[in-house]
Amino acid sequence: MTDIKPACAPSMASLMEKSIPKIEKDIAYTRSFRELIRTIDLIQQSHLPVLLIGEAGSGKNQSIFCLASEQNRPVIRINCSGDLRTSSLLGRMSPTEEGHFHWQDGMITQAIRYGYWLVLDEINALEADILFSLHGLIDEGRISVANNSEIIDAHPDFRLFATMNPSRYFATKPLNQALLDRMAVVEVDFDPGIDAYLIKRLSLNSDDETSFLKLIDKIRDACKDGQISQNFGHRTIDNVTKLAPLFGLDRAIDISFTSKLEEIEKAAVKTMIYDFTRKLTR
Repeated sequence: MTDIKPACAPSMASLMEKSIPKIEKDIAYTRSFRELIRTIDLIQQSHLPVLLIGEAGSGKNQSIFCLASEQNRPVIRINCSGDLRTSSLLGRMSPTEEGHFHWQDGMITQAIRYGYWLVLDEINALEADILFSLHGLIDEGRISVANNSEIIDAHPDFRLFATMNPSRYFATKPLNQALLDRMAVVEVDFDPGIDAYLIKRLSLNSDDETSFLKLIDKIRDACKDGQISQNFGHRTIDNVTKLAPLFGLDRAIDISFTSKLEEIEKAAVKTMIYDFTRKLTR
């Protein structure tokens, strides 16, 4: 998303409307998923930041987006695992065509100033200086922008959400205790109801559905034990169901999942997948 300067405030209404998440109609609102959304909603109503911890593809971001869509709240989502600079997050002095300089909000300050819901995806990949700047925001409801000599009070509609994978994931680090103490932490597990709902799209018979669910559980256990680096999340199942009609189920699994593994990990997974696909009812 393009950074927005304070001078552009008259156009913020239309920009915010476009930032309200659009949710697909076939989302599986299982009992567990609805309870997760309700939990997040109750926490955000108290203005506490929400930290969701769970495996990749378990629905952490989706639950926030569904709640935001229900309440017509605009969202700025920042993938913290990328190569982010402080200037792109907090802001910078930017030259004008006339040769002067003016302040340009970063994505975080934009969210604070105008009342977006801010989602810091994989927050534990952020640099320490950014994380420490969040302490004052949470405690005092404002943030100090050194380069602009400005203190920005958080808009009443501003909310802070964050997600992270379990600490065993590569290139991540644990959050410091001071920040964790300032957040409400919700653990997110894979939802078996969503697994079953997605697999129904494949029109398999009941025995083959059960076998596929067992295969997914085996792969997830292998990831949890550190044998493989990628997990078979809800998003992966969704991709498989979309590709299976085009390529067949075994090739769809390969494209959606197996090909993403390191070479040393593929052999064991391919054996599990082969054992499953060769037993499918033809």
